[in-house]
Amino acid sequence: MNRIVTTLLLLTGAALAADLRVYPTFAEVRQPLTAAPVAFEWAQWRWIQPDSLSVLGAAPVPFSVQPTELEWLRAQEGQPVTWRPAGQPPQAATLERAGDLLLRLEGGGFVHAALADLSFGSRPPERGGVTFRSEGPLPAGAQLSYRTAALSWAPRYELRVGQAVTLAALAQITNRSDQVFTAGRADLFGGTVRQSAGAIGTVMSEQQSASPMAVAVIPGIAGSVPLANSIVNVGEVRGLQRYALPGGLTVGRGERRTVPFLNPQVSAFTPYGSVQSYLNGAGSSGQVNRRYKFTPSLSLPAGVVDVREGDLLIGSVTLPAAQAGAPVDLDLGGDPDLRYVKRVQRLSLEKGSSGQVLSVTWQVTYTFTSRKSAGLRVTVREQVYGRSVVVDGGAVQAGQVTVTRTAQVPAQGQATLTFRVKTLN
Repeated sequence: MNRIVTTLLLLTGAALAADLRVYPTFAEVRQPLTAAPVAFEWAQWRWIQPDSLSVLGAAPVPFSVQPTELEWLRAQEGQPVTWRPAGQPPQAATLERAGDLLLRLEGGGFVHAALADLSFGSRPPERGGVTFRSEGPLPAGAQLSYRTAALSWAPRYELRVGQAVTLAALAQITNRSDQVFTAGRADLFGGTVRQSAGAIGTVMSEQQSASPMAVAVIPGIAGSVPLANSIVNVGEVRGLQRYALPGGLTVGRGERRTVPFLNPQVSAFTPYGSVQSYLNGAGSSGQVNRRYKFTPSLSLPAGVVDVREGDLLIGSVTLPAAQAGAPVDLDLGGDPDLRYVKRVQRLSLEKGSSGQVLSVTWQVTYTFTSRKSAGLRVTVREQVYGRSVVVDGGAVQAGQVTVTRTAQVPAQGQATLTFRVKTLN
């Protein structure tokens, strides 16, 4: 039996083309549909969400999905087989009924056999595959649609800090299966698409049973994946970001392709230190966190960003989904060359006639010590909880309050900042 082709083929010379819509955790595949059955081998079917199969057209079309091996067995009814039960000599027989593997023995009588004990005259298909069949007439231009976890994509960014600050946006398109995906039209979608737990769970359980595959990291190749200047940023579509690859897409088995897909500009780049704490009456100390703040010119889907100062990698962190013209704030972790000591002093305690605490006034002092070769601005965000809060004698504020203060810490020096907080119960 010829190997069933499980790739999506771009049919040249005809108005038929595969359509791929690749999301962060799955891909939607659309392929032209005719009355002929569509066979999926197990290597492809194990990644597909079974409940996602549908026929796209002007009107609903009934269809069925059956195990391919059962269909093949039914075609063997009436054909001779050899039954090889454990511990017994082989016996010639005829397959009478495929559904329950009923055999008619050549020596007389009937028996139910196990599939593993049967030898056939022709080669059986691979186990685990299925065959899709549409029932009834198909509308013009009908397409078979399904979702597969074999194919997905993720944005990846490279932020380089030097005399100029640049941000490169890359698309990593990953094929986890041993199939080849080819499409004349492909789109990448950034954002979140919710799916029912049942559909996801079915695929995930099958993935977990599958053996892991090696994934090759291969740069974009002209002719297989469009170059950066041919990827079109379509923009926002129902809360998703869409990027069109009009030149088509081919992703080989077990392949991960990385190609440029956006060219955002960076403005208002600011390095600074950050301390986030809360007022609980006790002091603390530690490292100041390194943070970079900047504004991208384009909307960006969430992804991992490698941050480099020159050629030195100083962090690989998550870039949250960003809007064009809105600031992005990256936390790169603690800076051992910039530390702080926080001291908290209770200045007053006010009680009512029955002894209940009415208010407490605190003084909070931060001292920063730097061993860095350049000065740096440090921002402190102190969370204060109370029914009402007064900061540095200002207006009364209700509920949780964030006190934000900044200090410029000189190179190889120290700086302090102080504020007072009154909490009212």
